[in-house]
Amino acid sequence: MSGNLEQFLTELSRGLDKTMVSVNKEMTLRTRIQRTWSMRQCARFLNVSVIYLQKFAKQSGDFPAGEYVGRERVFTIAELMHMRALLAANAKRPYDYLAWRKPDDPLPVISFASQKGGTAKSLSAAHFAQYLSLHHGMRVGVMDADPQSTATLYFVGGEGLPAMPTEDTPSMVDFAGLFANEDAPYTDYSAEELDQFFLQTQWPGIRIVPAHGETSEGEIQIARLVSERPKGKTFYRYLRDAVERWRDHHIPSTTPSELVVDGRVDRAKLHSALTETLDCIIIDYQPALTLFQLNNVIASTSLVIPQTMKGFDIATLSTFVNGLLGMLQQILKNERIDIGSSANMLLPTIVQRTNNQDLNQISNLLEHCPAEVLPVFYLRSDSISNASDVYQSAYEYQADTPGKRKGIDRFVENADAVNDAIVSRIWPGLERGYAEQWMNDFYQDDEEDA
Repeated sequence: MSGNLEQFLTELSRGLDKTMVSVNKEMTLRTRIQRTWSMRQCARFLNVSVIYLQKFAKQSGDFPAGEYVGRERVFTIAELMHMRALLAANAKRPYDYLAWRKPDDPLPVISFASQKGGTAKSLSAAHFAQYLSLHHGMRVGVMDADPQSTATLYFVGGEGLPAMPTEDTPSMVDFAGLFANEDAPYTDYSAEELDQFFLQTQWPGIRIVPAHGETSEGEIQIARLVSERPKGKTFYRYLRDAVERWRDHHIPSTTPSELVVDGRVDRAKLHSALTETLDCIIIDYQPALTLFQLNNVIASTSLVIPQTMKGFDIATLSTFVNGLLGMLQQILKNERIDIGSSANMLLPTIVQRTNNQDLNQISNLLEHCPAEVLPVFYLRSDSISNASDVYQSAYEYQADTPGKRKGIDRFVENADAVNDAIVSRIWPGLERGYAEQWMNDFYQDDEEDA
């Protein structure tokens, strides 16, 4: 029995460290994204018919070989990106296959924020990033602002982050330049230095600025800078200034139609294009409303608030919304800047279909502020826990029993619909119809049940 709190915490910490190197996690880190997809699934990601893709495969001398599992030909995530490059080179609308940002396009910075824990915030952020890669071939930067590192866990194991980050791994606190240097109480890194903070994952085109325990230093450093008041710096703009400095020096230069030479994908050019810039940045917040998190809000063009629908949860949401509103209004009194100038939305999560309270809360919100609430939402699912047990997202998880496959497939359909709904608001015209189909099915089933 532990004799005091210090001893208790020390022993518990040691036990947790040993637990965290479990077989499931170690296997995932070694074999991240071993998931493969069938020709039919790839066709869905590419938004073409499977007949068209099969015909294209026969005509192209550089179509990925894939591998056969039984009679089925399957492909990796890297091979899917290769297909995109081939299709883009032969298309009248190459950006349909690689929805890359053009030189004059703005850089969307999409933040997933909630003051309450347990709202599927990190799950929503990570799955959205992976959805943009799978369905649109986008280059996505993920920034994990939560010291709990949940979003980081979805991507650790890649080339740039083969193991969990340590305190020596640069985090968002470094990216924002919140630590002092020899010459100033803060650090303005160059655009190229900032780019090095984005670490390559196993998902082609997805890079991450990971989180770890030291990420909690962000609030301490912001408080110090508020006290020191360095000339020419505003306490709520550190991250925004860093993102804009990176953005202005990483303008898209490669177009999707330039990736193929003599019918074959130029692999070096594709790799370079996947790392030359980002098409959007996704920030996963800590469940709190702090000055460090305020920096994330000020840097964002869109705010997504994942929120459960219980009575106490709505009260917490109200506190968060009013607190954030008060902060923004105070800032706007002193500086007229665009904050969240793109689409912003409330995303209901972990909704119990059989719970009238959940559905009534959503119904009331849609009645009173329909433009602010997504009518597509995450339903409560036990299946996602099977993927979580092996530190995987629903998109990369390969179920080993028919029952698990059915459950995870149902969750993926739900995730596709939610992510398609978000896409429809941030990139109108890029949606695939998954959200509309989900709403038709969900509300029709509800009417039949009634």
